[in-house]
Amino acid sequence: EKPVPDTLRSEIYRLRGRMESEIAKESADHFNIKTGRGGMVDVEFLAQYLQILHGGQHPELRCANTLDLLDALEQKGILSFADHAELSTGYAFLRRLENKLRLVHDQSISELSGDRTYLEKLARRLGYPERPMRPDQAFLADYRNTTEKIRAIFERFLGPEADTKSSDS
Repeated sequence: EKPVPDTLRSEIYRLRGRMESEIAKESADHFNIKTGRGGMVDVEFLAQYLQILHGGQHPELRCANTLDLLDALEQKGILSFADHAELSTGYAFLRRLENKLRLVHDQSISELSGDRTYLEKLARRLGYPERPMRPDQAFLADYRNTTEKIRAIFERFLGPEADTKSSDS
C-alpha cells in the first residue's frame, strides 16, 4: 500500500475552501446546504480523509455510504462518540433538508434563500410548529447550529491548526 502523502490534509482543506468560495457563494441570506460552510461536503470530505488515513489498517472503513463510514470510524475509535453523534445527526438533517428541497422544487437543489416567507413554508414542510418560535426562526437556528458544529469538527481535523495536533492516531 502507498503511504498517505503529508500534503493530503492541506490539499483537501485548500480544495474545500475553493469549493466554498467558488461554488457555494454564501451570504447572510443565501445558504448552500451541500457546498456551503458546515455543509454536507464538510462531512463527506472529513469522512473520506479519515478513510484514506486509516483504511489501510482497517478494511471495515472501506464503505461508500457516508453515514456507514461515520459509524465505522466511531466503532474503530477514530471518531469520538460526540463527534460521531454531531456529524451523523447533522448530515442526516442536511440530507433530509436536501430531499425536501428536491420535492418542493422538483429538481436537485442545494441552495436556500434567507427570505422569511420562503423559509417559513420550508420550515412548516419540515414539521416545525408555530410555537414557541416562528417556524422560519426555529429552522434557521437549527440550520446554523448544525452547520457550525460540523464546521468546528471539520476544522479540528483538517484546518491549519490540525497540523499541530495528531489526527493520525
